[in-house]
Amino acid sequence: MAGPEVYRQAVARMTEVSQEALRAAGWQIGEVDRLIAHQANSRILDTVSDRLGLAKERQLSNIALVGNTGAASIPLLLDQAVTNGTLRAGHKVVLTAFGGGLTWGATTLIWPRVTSRSAA
Repeated sequence: MAGPEVYRQAVARMTEVSQEALRAAGWQIGEVDRLIAHQANSRILDTVSDRLGLAKERQLSNIALVGNTGAASIPLLLDQAVTNGTLRAGHKVVLTAFGGGLTWGATTLIWPRVTSRSAA
């Protein structure tokens, strides 16, 4: 793979699709409480956040703890954020990813109130 080109494409596509998702939701970037992105590379995460104009403290990351966990990165980060309290009911969230096969996507959601957690 051509690393620099993949980096450029990941940043461009994740930024664009996140902006599209924000427009579809009728949200401004200042309304977003959390950006949760595929955890492939911290430079990608920082650049996407910068290009969106999102404050760094609203971007969640666990890549330093768990590395690139592929398709599991967003679900793992969601669980970690709920567990440690950085993601709470009512937060406006943007999820965005760029991955295998050079595919990308994003969505918005308002995090629901979780009433119970079952042990696995």
